[in-house]
Amino acid sequence: MSVSNPFSLKATAHWGELAAKIDEIAERAGVPARERLTLETTLAALPWRERRRLGLILEGVRMQATSEDLRVAVDKMHGLARSGPAG
Repeated sequence: MSVSNPFSLKATAHWGELAAKIDEIAERAGVPARERLTLETTLAALPWRERRRLGLILEGVRMQATSEDLRVAVDKMHGLARSGPAG
């Protein structure tokens, strides 16, 4: 019995690219490396202004996405970013 993955390989690649960009944003915001070990801890450690900025960036990427795979990855990432602490 196999478990289906809702992400295509391309969406998974986009997810990785988005996660790397979020890590860059967090590093520039001064979030220490020890608080950037996972995507969830990175998002939780973002100052509220950077979290808001990230939401706007993700919304812009979603609106300009030319592939469904990128839209899927951005929508999931945006949902994860919104579900974290407000800062």
